[in-house]
Amino acid sequence: MDNILLCLILGLIAGIVSGITGIGGGIIILPALIFLFGLSQHQAQGTTLALLVPRIDILAAWTYYKQGYVDFKIAGLLCLGFVLGGWLVPK
Repeated sequence: MDNILLCLILGLIAGIVSGITGIGGGIIILPALIFLFGLSQHQAQGTTLALLVPRIDILAAWTYYKQGYVDFKIAGLLCLGFVLGGWLVPK
């Protein structure tokens, strides 16, 4: 129960600070996951990406799309190149 409450408080603080300052919430959440929850750097980064990317990016993209500011052709080509570039990097 303590971790659930701590996660909710951390998310609330990160959301408020992010909304007020315009910084990404990950700048607060990532160190907190490492120092408060004992996650490794990679676990904290993966957790933060899983938290932020789907919700924030989809909402932001939808907002820009509704205002006519999204070029799906360019976005698709950039996405394709981005995925292929990440896949080609030696592990």
